[in-house]
Amino acid sequence: MNKLKPGRPSVSASDALVRQVKDTIDFYSMIAPGQSVLIGFSGGADSTALLYALFVLAGQHGWRLGIAHLHHGLREKDADLDADFTAALARSMDLPYYMVQSDVRGRCRREKISLEEAGRKARYAFFFDIAKTCGYDKIALGHQKDDTAEQVMLNLLRGSGPEGLTGISPVRGRIIRPLIRVPRNEIETFLQEKHIDWREDDSNKDNRFTRNRIRNRLLPELQSYNPQISETLWRLANVMQAENAWINGIVTPVFEQALLEQGPGYVVLCAETLAGQPRAAGRRLVRMALRQIKGSLRRISWRHVEQILSSPAKGSTRNRQFHLPGRIRVFRNDKRLVLTREKKSLRSVSLSGRQYETEDFAYRLDAGQLRGAGTCIRIAETGAQIRFECTTNDGDTRALKDNGKTARMDLDKLGFPLTIRNARPGDRFVPLGMQGRMKIKDFFINNKINRHERRRIPIVQSPEGIVWVGGLRIDQSVKVTEQTTNILKIELSGEPATLQHLTDFRKDF
Repeated sequence: MNKLKPGRPSVSASDALVRQVKDTIDFYSMIAPGQSVLIGFSGGADSTALLYALFVLAGQHGWRLGIAHLHHGLREKDADLDADFTAALARSMDLPYYMVQSDVRGRCRREKISLEEAGRKARYAFFFDIAKTCGYDKIALGHQKDDTAEQVMLNLLRGSGPEGLTGISPVRGRIIRPLIRVPRNEIETFLQEKHIDWREDDSNKDNRFTRNRIRNRLLPELQSYNPQISETLWRLANVMQAENAWINGIVTPVFEQALLEQGPGYVVLCAETLAGQPRAAGRRLVRMALRQIKGSLRRISWRHVEQILSSPAKGSTRNRQFHLPGRIRVFRNDKRLVLTREKKSLRSVSLSGRQYETEDFAYRLDAGQLRGAGTCIRIAETGAQIRFECTTNDGDTRALKDNGKTARMDLDKLGFPLTIRNARPGDRFVPLGMQGRMKIKDFFINNKINRHERRRIPIVQSPEGIVWVGGLRIDQSVKVTEQTTNILKIELSGEPATLQHLTDFRKDF
């Protein structure tokens, strides 16, 4: 703890730092009157200054404040002293205080990520959990102007593109950063003048960490070339944030045009639309898709984006499938680009080709459930949804043609209950248009269905046998004819591995 003069801090709304915080909040519309704000509080200089500034402003604007502190356990006794300091300050201000101890080192080992990344993930998970549980509208963090400069330099050294040069965003969803326009030296000057104590984190001096080397070595060296290097980098980030927002406004309509389907954990884009864009726009479209299913672009590099954009030649029957960091699986041919995020680690794929397979599932549909507007069954194991609806045959044969995701069958030839399940060894049916019975396995092989996707395909079975291989073919026995009176219409949606992309890919694998 810094040894400062004793005395009760006297902070007011007229103080320069408090005014800067207020101006930043107003400029970015960070907090509305009457909202609640959870302050991520480490006890360091930045978060301490933020706490005092928001504490003063809260009374004027009716904000409800709370303090959240993560005990990361990385600095042994110092971490305990950090927790004691933050708890005591919360008590002195009569603010709600939330603290949790996290095994950051254990997370680092389990997820095979850096210690910095493990700590960041633990903090954000804790903050969001408290905000959701306790009803906080915003999460205020103490990132300041120099942090932005360091982030820009870090991203530049990593080979980041224009988006990486935007630095640290002042507002990102529920996260706000009211100190983002205040430099570090002004924060420490404010605390010293007000005789406010804060905690020092000695790990910030450990130059084994890249960010610390940038702060302690690189930026001081660059000051000999440009004494205002931090200000210059912050200004660059500010310019790039505005530029990026403008460009995304242009690219977003193109993304919506290219988007064929999306759902929890998957996005399907039209490869032809993607290929028709300038390379720069194509990269942004891919990053937009990845951000939607992954939540961020961490560990996604320029090389990964280029790999996705490297499309097969038009008309090629060659299909591409590969994996990206964060459990992202990519399918690509000349028609579709499919990005999915798997629930389990892709490390489960062994060198022998064995891969995580969908768990067994089975769902029952009784005849009584088809009354009225029909019913939907969601397959939790794959994310697919199947809608069953009864209609009558109006004689329009054009309306009876299936489109891959839709099947129509003679309702009066069906027995109930229906079972919706995945394929099992020995399954057979008579594909529409054929006479002899065929093993489902052979049907998959003939249609070039990747063996890793077969268990994700829903099979609809009546007591008499299989009547539909989801998204592919009905059984000959339930074919709709001119004599058909009642029709069962089945529609499949929401499953990335068995819908549009699988229909197109089945000829390629």
